[in-house]
Amino acid sequence: MSELSEKNLEEVVMKIMSQTAEKGGNITRNEPYEELSKLKEKVSRLLQPLPKFNTGDVVKWKKGLKNKKSPKEEQLAMVIQELDEPVIQGERDSGTPYFREPLDLILGFLDQEGDLMLYHYDKRRFEIVEQAKLGVQKPA
Repeated sequence: MSELSEKNLEEVVMKIMSQTAEKGGNITRNEPYEELSKLKEKVSRLLQPLPKFNTGDVVKWKKGLKNKKSPKEEQLAMVIQELDEPVIQGERDSGTPYFREPLDLILGFLDQEGDLMLYHYDKRRFEIVEQAKLGVQKPA
C-alpha cells in the first residue's frame, strides 16, 4: 500500500465525501467538516505504522475500526501468529466490507462459553495492549 501524506489523505477524503454527497449519501450539508474530521481520524488510525506482532501479544480493536462481530469492542485477544503473506478475503462482491481484505493476523479469544476461538484478521485494525496496565505477564 502506498503511503499517503496528510495533504493527499485530505484530498482523497474530500473527493469521496463530495461524491457521496452528490449521490445523495448520508452526509448532511451541516456536518461535512465534522464527518471529515472523524473520517480522517479513522483512516489515519488504520494507516498508522504497525508494530511487529508476536505470538502471545495481547491486542484489541483500534477504536472505530471494528468490522467483525467478534471479538467484542473491548474484548482482549491474543496473537497466535502474524502471517508473512496475507490471505486475501475471497468475498466476490466488491460491495462488501470484506472484499479483498488482507487477513494477516491469527488471533485467539474466548467465546461466550469460554472456548478458544481462532480467526484471521487484518492487523491494521488492532493495537497491542500494554500488559503492564493489565497486571499480567506475557506467557513464556
